[in-house]
Amino acid sequence: MSHEKLFEVASGLLATADARGHFHDLNPAWERTLGWSLDELKAKPYIEFVHPGDREATLAETNALFNGRATSRFDNRYICKDGSYRWLGWAARVDMAEPAEARLIYATALDVTNDREQAARFAQVAQLAKVYERLFQVSVGLLVTLDADGYFRHANPAWERTLGWSPEDMTSRPFIEFVHPDDREATVAEATALFQGRTTIRFDNRYACKDGSYKWLAWTAHLDASEDPANRLVYGTAHDVTSYRELLGEFERTLARLRDSMQAMSTPLIPITDRIVVMPLVGQMDTERVSQVMAVALDGVQSTQAQIVILDVTGLKEIDTRVASALVDTARALQLLGAKTILTGIRPAVAQTLVGLGLDLAGVITKSTLQSAISFALQSGQTPARALSP
Repeated sequence: MSHEKLFEVASGLLATADARGHFHDLNPAWERTLGWSLDELKAKPYIEFVHPGDREATLAETNALFNGRATSRFDNRYICKDGSYRWLGWAARVDMAEPAEARLIYATALDVTNDREQAARFAQVAQLAKVYERLFQVSVGLLVTLDADGYFRHANPAWERTLGWSPEDMTSRPFIEFVHPDDREATVAEATALFQGRTTIRFDNRYACKDGSYKWLAWTAHLDASEDPANRLVYGTAHDVTSYRELLGEFERTLARLRDSMQAMSTPLIPITDRIVVMPLVGQMDTERVSQVMAVALDGVQSTQAQIVILDVTGLKEIDTRVASALVDTARALQLLGAKTILTGIRPAVAQTLVGLGLDLAGVITKSTLQSAISFALQSGQTPARALSP
């Protein structure tokens, strides 16, 4: 095959160019690659087809060629007829044996646009990987990946700062061995749910420190379902919430003490004498407080051996059928312990409620005021007790 035929059918871009900056010879691959006809490419200086950002470097490379230095690889961008650009990778030389006025650049170029774009993507990925690796190393949060076999695949240095275990320690044995025995069942259940596709928004458990103590960790985790099922990992991040949990525990204990104090204040049992106690009830009665009234009254009678309990309902905002029934039940329970009950402060509406319920009020003494109830209780020690109405 002749050189002319090879020139015509070559897939690479072949060209000669003079020292004035014009193409002399071009093969058809130029038109197939850039869209310009060969005449259009020869009609003006080739530098006009070069991307503005590459022109200075292209002219410098051209000058070096005419000074005798061959180019083994030089990349620049050429404009296509549709306005886009293609990256060309050049190899070129000038035959310095030719007369100076007749010297030409003999060049071949390949369209390396796809290679350049792929290299750019690789560079971007590499840069992101470097950033992510740096974030992984310096993060104050505890970062891990977990495989389906129950091992941490990766663990960042924050684990050693928090628990004392090195990343190598954390990845050397099943992660569940680091979990507090009381938290293992719930932790395994959570891990199972993760591998079934459920994201963990918040899950707390305790991890052993190298010194034998435990720290509370709060977890967020997610399974990347786009990965190959055989290699899927759970990506997790955790934070040390030990201080928060301790503070929360102290708060709950304080709240419990406050609740106990409030309950004691809401249902106080006030001794009048060694055999008479008064329980003033104020505010609103709910189910919990109704039960508390009976419990406090019974415990108080049993511990003090009181013989008379005065239930003063003057301060209650409302007494419905449930509360009225509970008060009567309390009186009956006190009677079983040998104590009499005086109910005082009953308003007309409450009296109607009691009557409407048809409750058996036998053994329940009623008085209109606390003063009259106390007076009656004091006198009952001198005369046989009997149910009276004011």
